Amino acid sequence: MILRTKNLSKKFGNRWAVDGLNLEVEKGQIFGFLGPNGAGKSTTIRILLSLIKPTIGEFSFFGQDFRKTGRNVYAKIGALVEKPDFYQFLTARRNLQMLAGLSGGVRDKRIDEVLEIVKLADRADDRVKSYSHGMKQRLGIAQSILNHPEIIILDEPTNGLDPEGIKEIRKLILRLAGDFGITVFLSSHLLHEIEQTCSHVAIIDNGKLVVQGEVHDLLRKNDFYVTEVQVDDPQRAVALLEKETWIQKITSGDGVLKIQIPAESRPHLTQFLVENGFAVSSVIPRTSLEDYYLTLLNRDVK
Repeated sequence: MILRTKNLSKKFGNRWAVDGLNLEVEKGQIFGFLGPNGAGKSTTIRILLSLIKPTIGEFSFFGQDFRKTGRNVYAKIGALVEKPDFYQFLTARRNLQMLAGLSGGVRDKRIDEVLEIVKLADRADDRVKSYSHGMKQRLGIAQSILNHPEIIILDEPTNGLDPEGIKEIRKLILRLAGDFGITVFLSSHLLHEIEQTCSHVAIIDNGKLVVQGEVHDLLRKNDFYVTEVQVDDPQRAVALLEKETWIQKITSGDGVLKIQIPAESRPHLTQFLVENGFAVSSVIPRTSLEDYYLTLLNRDVK
């Protein structure tokens, strides 16, 4: 177990930003940490990095209670919280040298290694002010792995990036986990990226844990499959299906019905529509982390 929280809670005034949060992150996982704005993700990360103190509850890294190990545990942890900040008129190499010096220093060879890992070796001696936003994000990840961490905590590492930049960060995260064995704790709003990148996920809302588990296992849960159906008269189909108790939820848009039913009910759905005089053009089973997330939080699946 790399990271565990137990009843972790933080109160600001009369509001619990984090409320009884229990997380478990095991070695080798890419762990996605999801939730809407204001759900408590950034507050949780700040607690884990000792930037703020919890009101109640506890957390441990590597099976060691933080209250006993103290800040020494952070020698094995890397982090990138929101937007990385560097000395703009210094080179990437010099920035990393200075940051490394704050934690005891590393060899120049290690700085070359991390710059190579994040694909900035050819720009190592350029001033950071000349870097694009995506390059700065990659440099931020470079500083987070300087000390050979066992886990890195990344808070919205793709925030503000274009599709190409997002893809580069995704490939980098997968490489850090796959090639270097680093456990990754990743907070993000981009559900599609989490689905493509993460092995496990936790979803929180209003500071409380809603669900956590392996991504593929969660998506295989029948209750959260969405079946897309095209028929010749969608309005009449909606009116008819809404009366059926075995239909969990139905929405309609652009001539496509999105119906939430267990996977084993799909044959019955097709038979029901045909018997009621509909011409069925297609029945497409589909589920994604976005569908699961929105359904779980009782938001409309668009």
